[in-house]
Amino acid sequence: MGLCACASSRLDVIQVGPWFAPRDWHEVEVFSSREETRKPWGGIGIIRSPSVSAETGQGRLERLKQLTRLRAADMGADGVIISVDAVDSGPQMGVYQEPELFVSALAIKYVTAVSTSAAK
Repeated sequence: MGLCACASSRLDVIQVGPWFAPRDWHEVEVFSSREETRKPWGGIGIIRSPSVSAETGQGRLERLKQLTRLRAADMGADGVIISVDAVDSGPQMGVYQEPELFVSALAIKYVTAVSTSAAK
């Protein structure tokens, strides 16, 4: 529990919509793309982790994904779309730089009532 508390503070979170009452993290669905979602939704938060080594950080990457789900649950999200992206190292003329990855996620809330232009 203490490990989760320390590492969770390292996630960057940007609120992009209203947050709701926290929920159990087991209730937060995990998706790897927007196309996997089955209902209309809106984004309520963007979450990004610090970067980790692509070669040695796989275990830490999995923990960061779990922490992302926990943070989404704290926002009251119904789901979270998680992706792992590579850090752009830029030009490093003759200098080797170890590849790094980070977790990027969008916490979503399902829309309960959708109106369309035809419904007006």
